[in-house]
Amino acid sequence: MTPALKKIIEDAYRVFGTYKVTKPLDVCTACCVTDDEENDLVNFDVRYISHNLLTTYNNAAKPERPELNEFKHFLPRFLDLTAQFKYPSHSLETGLSGFKYFSDEDWSREERQIIEEFGKEFFQYCLETYPLPDNEHIEAILIMLSTTQMDTNQLFSYWKDTSTEESLLHFSDLVNYGFELKQQEKLSDAFADQEVTDKITQWLGNSSIRTSFAKKIEHIIMKPGDISDRQLAELSWAYDRLM
Repeated sequence: MTPALKKIIEDAYRVFGTYKVTKPLDVCTACCVTDDEENDLVNFDVRYISHNLLTTYNNAAKPERPELNEFKHFLPRFLDLTAQFKYPSHSLETGLSGFKYFSDEDWSREERQIIEEFGKEFFQYCLETYPLPDNEHIEAILIMLSTTQMDTNQLFSYWKDTSTEESLLHFSDLVNYGFELKQQEKLSDAFADQEVTDKITQWLGNSSIRTSFAKKIEHIIMKPGDISDRQLAELSWAYDRLM
């Protein structure tokens, strides 16, 4: 975790620390969360809730609109674990799915700023980390972050301005493996909805984006450095697709 991410998370614990929870939690306790688990969720300092316990809470059935203050109470721990690549869900893409129940009006300006800063800094951290733990794909990160309603154009802008080897390998993975073989405008990730699919395909379809990344990839192909033969081949495939 980067120092910048650590600071954002500490800010989240401070800002969201005003929200407290009591029993009963707004979650299924009939079969999803046991009484002991509910007691732990209520009584533990949110900073020390385990990954497994928060995952149980996150995956449990909830009402159509869960209690907002309850979600805000647990949110810093969600961000904390995510920054450690310990996604509190059965799938990376749904690690922050609790946001889907709420709208922009449900957040203060300071709260929204923390969410936006976290998304940008975490995405930058992911671009600098190749491969991602458990060989997760960068489009899965984009899908997860899109659930927070943050502006994904900011993420694309940063990616375009980043020329590291790691970020280009992520880009080649997206181009080579991110889409269905017979439907090149459909992401292969089952969790991708139409909105995030359209954003990614429109960005990749932009001629200036394709030209920019093609030049960066060409530079590495000409001077490959320490990358593996496999990675070099994949970069070449991506270059051909872009051209």
